[in-house]
Amino acid sequence: MKKLLVCLVFAFISLPVFSASSRYEAVADNYEQYALDEPLIENAKMQGECLVQLKELTFKKKNEFDPISEWVNYRSVSLLEQYSPCEVLIMLEVANDKIRQGNL
Repeated sequence: MKKLLVCLVFAFISLPVFSASSRYEAVADNYEQYALDEPLIENAKMQGECLVQLKELTFKKKNEFDPISEWVNYRSVSLLEQYSPCEVLIMLEVANDKIRQGNL
């Protein structure tokens, strides 16, 4: 019963999110003269996907300590101040592979 109630509450809360096609599109419609062109929109979408991959790279279970993931998580924050998410993802993927393989 509790699971059903949680599912219903989640569905009710998330309905507005799924009903809107894009929050950016709504803003861009209001400010057409300043809206991004298609290549910039696609680049932003790619950067967003890279941010998701960064999160996947640094994911660890609550009860496990992974020093490499901790290092990657710390480095990703500071690198994101200087580089795009996709550049940071590439850097950290290479670094993560090198550290795990012992190729230092």
